[in-house]
Amino acid sequence: MDRKTEEDQFSQNDTVLSSALSQKMTYLNDLNESITKGNDLKIYELIDPNRYATEAKGEELTEAKPDHYSLAADLNAQLSHHLSDKLITYLGKTYPFFYYHEYELGKFHIYFGNWWDHRMFGDLDPINVRFNFSEEEYNVLAQSFQLELENKRVNDDEMRQLGEENEKLTQLIGDQDKRDHQKETIRKQLKENEEKSPMPWEAGKVKEEHQRLNDALLELTNIDEQAANGRPKIKQNENKILALSKEETILNLEKQNIRASFGSFDAFNNNNDHLYANYLESLAEESQVSDGE
Repeated sequence: MDRKTEEDQFSQNDTVLSSALSQKMTYLNDLNESITKGNDLKIYELIDPNRYATEAKGEELTEAKPDHYSLAADLNAQLSHHLSDKLITYLGKTYPFFYYHEYELGKFHIYFGNWWDHRMFGDLDPINVRFNFSEEEYNVLAQSFQLELENKRVNDDEMRQLGEENEKLTQLIGDQDKRDHQKETIRKQLKENEEKSPMPWEAGKVKEEHQRLNDALLELTNIDEQAANGRPKIKQNENKILALSKEETILNLEKQNIRASFGSFDAFNNNNDHLYANYLESLAEESQVSDGE
């Protein structure tokens, strides 16, 4: 390789390097300027230009756009905190039943409702404009909507089982005198059995009778123990039924709020799936209004 060719290659490499560095500096300057000016729409474009192009602008990309967000990825928490301001204001109008708590810089818990015993429903991701719902809490709500079509509730089966158990325990407690009388009768029969002097060929039958009477007495004694523990168990079951009933009340409040805002659970889910595009569209409309002024 002659020296001129070597110099040309170094020159070409330096040109490419300089251009790449210039693009990165331009990117960081654009991001900084957008933050300073409060231009969240531009920030979202800079964070994920490909998603912005396809979901917000409806473009069909033939090749991926340059993505330099890795340069600022270590500032996720600060960017999330910054972007949450306008996003939560928007969500407050679209999802008036959700409330947010920033438990750590840029990290937000979602609470469903501001009523007593409201539930933590998941997390808000301002960077990606996404709800990360708790799978367990979401599934319970979805199940409640589905069962409602059958005129059922989520906790009906468990509450019914607890109620039936309480009825049986109440009956056992109420039958104590009856069992006491039965035990006294069995004890007399046992005494009579033990006082018998059977012939050798009758001994087996007398022994079987003795075992049967002992088994009957043991069974009544076991039932007595269940009855003795019945009252605290009944109270425990009543508390469970009350808690499950409260959960149903909360689920009804959640369903009422979703219907009031979206009309149906399907529409709620559809809006969640398109939250990014819908929110960025609202930012674009605000920007046009501001430009018009």
